[in-house]
Amino acid sequence: MFKAKTSFYLGKNNGYFSDIFFEENLFFCFEAKTGFNNNEKKISLLIKEKLQKQKIFDLASFDEFIVSLIKEINPPSNFSIVAGFLKDDIFYLKTIGEGMIFIKRKNNFGLLLDGDNTASGKIEENDFFIFTSKTLINFFGSTFEFEKIFKEKNYHEAVNFFSSSLNSEKDQGLALLINFQKDFLENYHQEDQKIKEKNLLFDRFKKTYLLMKESKKTLTFLVVIFLTVIFFWSVVLGYQRRQNKIISEKIKKTKEIIQEKLQMAEEVAFLNLDRALILINESEEEIEKLEKQVKGKNKDFEDLRFLVKEAKNKLLKKEEKKFTEFFDLTVDNKEAKGERLYFDGDWLFILDKNQGFLYKFSLEKKTLEKYQAKELKETSVIGGFDGKGFFYLKGKGIYRFDNDTLKKVVDNDKEWGEIIGMSFYNGNLYLLDKGKDEVWKYLPSEDGYGNKISYFQQGEAIDLERINSLAIDGSVYLAGDNLVFKYTSGAKDDFQINLPEKENHFEKIFTNKDLNKIYLWDKKKGVLYVLEKTGEYLEQINSPILSKGNDLVVYKDKIYVLLEAKIYRID
Repeated sequence: MFKAKTSFYLGKNNGYFSDIFFEENLFFCFEAKTGFNNNEKKISLLIKEKLQKQKIFDLASFDEFIVSLIKEINPPSNFSIVAGFLKDDIFYLKTIGEGMIFIKRKNNFGLLLDGDNTASGKIEENDFFIFTSKTLINFFGSTFEFEKIFKEKNYHEAVNFFSSSLNSEKDQGLALLINFQKDFLENYHQEDQKIKEKNLLFDRFKKTYLLMKESKKTLTFLVVIFLTVIFFWSVVLGYQRRQNKIISEKIKKTKEIIQEKLQMAEEVAFLNLDRALILINESEEEIEKLEKQVKGKNKDFEDLRFLVKEAKNKLLKKEEKKFTEFFDLTVDNKEAKGERLYFDGDWLFILDKNQGFLYKFSLEKKTLEKYQAKELKETSVIGGFDGKGFFYLKGKGIYRFDNDTLKKVVDNDKEWGEIIGMSFYNGNLYLLDKGKDEVWKYLPSEDGYGNKISYFQQGEAIDLERINSLAIDGSVYLAGDNLVFKYTSGAKDDFQINLPEKENHFEKIFTNKDLNKIYLWDKKKGVLYVLEKTGEYLEQINSPILSKGNDLVVYKDKIYVLLEAKIYRID
């Protein structure tokens, strides 16, 4: 534990107001240059009242404490605040406006925090902090001049400097000087008690040994043994009981902190999901901290983890769903192995590149048709429209199956780069060209499709290097890596998504005109995110099959996942 020595300086501050408060591990400096009267606001009284009502147990709660305090003070716009709160050996810090915090640790002195910022960290013995603002810094000339003056000074020298050098009518600004020292009295009592218990135990066993050695009577020997057992019970086991009590108190305290954080997370989740997730992460950190303090396994750890996990799942609207086998392609062909899916109406087109097959499967009737062409062994891009299967062949063009007849409907185009996706909407064909940063649009004609045009309006195209998936519902959606874009009539929409996890890798985006939701598949995490068409996060679906599947589609709110020869369904 640490104790703080404090001293402060307040300049004349003609024309504006400044105040300093320090009590109960809270250190607070306030400055307002115009339009403020302390008699009206009574800052010190407000702080004391809030400290009784609002607990501070981490950086987030400290930040909320200061924010709520500002609302009650209702300062003018040109105010500055410097604040710190000591919790065990962690110092939580916050600056607002022109507030500044300097620190001297060992032989190093410099600016730690300024502007609108927060920070936290462990303090060390003899750490020396100066809370101030630019008003005082400007009086010295600059930050460099201020650092030069105090670089070689310890706490006592700095206090003397402020006392002797700054006392004229022209002196301005404020400074709160804080020096942390270990609570030696507490450490002394703890160590002294341990030494006493060890010495007492040693002396008792020594006397017992001598009695046993000199005793010639059985009765005396038994009495000695009895006394030794009693002593062992009272001292050794007593020490264990005290340790168990300390552990129980630590677990109880941690549970209370976690419950407060989880309750706060639930309250703020609707308006600020990021803030709620920070509170969840801090709850997990509290458990890790407890495990380091309390060695060995403890059932309470598992209970706390379960508590946090349940709260997190509820917060993220996270559902763990089972999957069932829906269809097995090997009923038609024992060597079947699907790689890609394309959805059209209630038809699934399934590419079996290894054998050169394109399966056409009805989700409603579970009927299966099969088309074969050697060219299918060279493609990974398939599509479907009006019940007919399509595929792209590099260097050749776009082909369509008319029943069992294979027909080229788009000739090869030398302007194509790397075609990685195909989609249809209202009969129009769209090609995702990653190599040329284009989405090509083709209108239908009598013999197939006419000349291509760029879907993008002039100046609206983007770099598609990280894009790997295309979906259309009237608007065009592009996704890949951690990116999602939405275009309407070739112009980029102001479309933002706000997922709980910031690090994602989207394998596929899926939607169509019959769905009122957007689905983002992160195969690495085994997660399918569900969004409104506006981009608003709804929920996430977790299932083991989502981390294994080759491809997926959604039909009537059911998820169909292809894994080699089998199609699985998640209801």
